[in-house]
Amino acid sequence: MYKLLIFIHKTKENNFLNFFRNSFLPLLSEINGKEVKLAKVESNLLLDQKYSHFCELTAEDKYEMDNKLNSSAGRSLSKLLMESHRNITVITVNYQSEE
Repeated sequence: MYKLLIFIHKTKENNFLNFFRNSFLPLLSEINGKEVKLAKVESNLLLDQKYSHFCELTAEDKYEMDNKLNSSAGRSLSKLLMESHRNITVITVNYQSEE
């Protein structure tokens, strides 16, 4: 399993959250083939960067994720990710990686 995790940085105003809901979530849902929901981050005490919300995109493996991200919606998502890098943290997780 391969995951793309997107964490929204916590801010006092949280203006970015509405933009994320309106811009990112429809693209993520289109890429995923089903609705992607936003979850609230309840605690991350040990990290310097605090997060307010999080969502994830899941694929069977890296190859499938690459195919999803190379779609039209995936390319639009990549552009949004680059434009929003100050407001989000993106982490990829590969459960099938070799040790």
